[in-house]
Amino acid sequence: MHKKTATLIVAAAIAIVCAATAQAVPTQVNVRIEGAERTLFEGPILTEGHEVEASSDTQARSCDGVDANDPGNAEPGPTPTAASADAMSLIGETFDGQWDSRYDDYLLTRWGPDEQNPSDAAYWGVLVNNVFPDVGGCQYELGGGDEVTWVYDAFAARPALALYAAGSTSGTRPLTALAQRGEPFEVEVRDFGASSEGAPPAQSERTGSAPYEGADVSPVEAGEKGFERPETENPATVTTGADGKASITFTTPGWHRIKATHLDGEGHEDAIRSNRLDVCVPPEGELECGRPPFEDEPRTPAYLETGEEPPLKHEEPSAAPASATQTPATTGVAGFTATTAAGVLRVRSAHFDGRGAARGLIGVHWQPVDGGAGLASWTISSRTLGQKGAKYVIRAHGARATSALVKLAPGVAYELELTVTDSLGRSATSAIGKVLVPQDDRASGALRYAGSWRHFALAGAWDGGVSRAAAGATVSANLAAGRPVFELREGSREAHVELIDGAQREVLDVGGKRAGALWLLAARVRSHAGSVRLRVLRGTVDLDGVGVEP
Repeated sequence: MHKKTATLIVAAAIAIVCAATAQAVPTQVNVRIEGAERTLFEGPILTEGHEVEASSDTQARSCDGVDANDPGNAEPGPTPTAASADAMSLIGETFDGQWDSRYDDYLLTRWGPDEQNPSDAAYWGVLVNNVFPDVGGCQYELGGGDEVTWVYDAFAARPALALYAAGSTSGTRPLTALAQRGEPFEVEVRDFGASSEGAPPAQSERTGSAPYEGADVSPVEAGEKGFERPETENPATVTTGADGKASITFTTPGWHRIKATHLDGEGHEDAIRSNRLDVCVPPEGELECGRPPFEDEPRTPAYLETGEEPPLKHEEPSAAPASATQTPATTGVAGFTATTAAGVLRVRSAHFDGRGAARGLIGVHWQPVDGGAGLASWTISSRTLGQKGAKYVIRAHGARATSALVKLAPGVAYELELTVTDSLGRSATSAIGKVLVPQDDRASGALRYAGSWRHFALAGAWDGGVSRAAAGATVSANLAAGRPVFELREGSREAHVELIDGAQREVLDVGGKRAGALWLLAARVRSHAGSVRLRVLRGTVDLDGVGVEP
């Protein structure tokens, strides 16, 4: 029997990272910035690599892909951060971030009016062609036609939607489509879900996506500066079926703008909005609608038209959301202690704690030692275990704090490290520890239940609840290669369960000791993916989630 106590830690990642291919300038790329409640920018632009300067910074920083951290780029070129700064400059908006000298890159904290919220581990992250790149946003060199997507709360393990005209096989998100007046126009919504990390493909692909049921495909409301949101309350909204498809019938000619999202039971968006799709409905007797909306044509920053140097700062946005209050730390569950020294700067007792678990977040706490130049900034990075060549990726960052909440993609194991920097620029890094991130017991499509199961709230449980069953009930999951793990909360009475992995079967005793503790029941390490099942033989068990140890 594989049995141990651990903290449940799952979420999604904070990464301002990218990866590389050089191109001549200017280059046309597609930029989309999905904010907290609105799409801040979307469309093709012409761009090149250049210096950029965050609103709170005091000097310009190189952002053209040439950097020692990515020696494959010998020539300057366009990058995700420079391209997106250009995009925001077109609408009079700015960005902010912290410059990290270790990575020679900005850790983005704000695009336009939407600032990160560390209390909820809601950070900005960037995708290039559906992949979180493994180098910084000023280091990854873009190619023509690449899709750059910045997302607020980018790694919250929620659906990432893409909208296509049905029948399309391309992974690249379309800008326009053609429909006929009075005839059903079929659309398809796909979910790219947990995007991978590494080197992005040469263009967006459909690999790893699946049809998304229940998406609202709605007309788009445009506000000040072109910020957009789907009008889900509009009667014209249609909802996708199990195949991810829905039909819209346009009754008026001209251009019609649509976008997909999904709302939870309280009316809040719980998916990353899709791309915008402008649909042409030609007038009677015509084959087209004329020139498309200006947002669908490449926009050119002023510096490329005039030949002047790009401006480094622009007028500050008129309003920014108030910062949230940091949640106080609670007693830790998983133990880890480390001592770090950077000159006279020291941090000790970096460890996981239990706060945030009810929301699917990792809590990390550290204790600084006073003296010297003082703590100026910190970053928490993670490396995916069991993945060959995996690099550390920044997940959270800040200044003058002693705790953080971190999001990581579910179903994966990670190793975390903490880096602290003092006001003189001296840095030191320590390991925090390893953590297995589970799929929650209610994760859509992850688990298949048979028999009588009941979900209920439980303090300290992952995502705030567990699924309970008695003798005769089973639960199975298709899991990746590695050691399959079922995470059970221990009850006050003993129970017996059976783990079934192909021809391998093992009967285990659980519970009867300390109610509320966590048991990790693991089968043998497997070199391939496949189905694993847990059967309750006697007593009652509370299932909190499943995962894989590499």
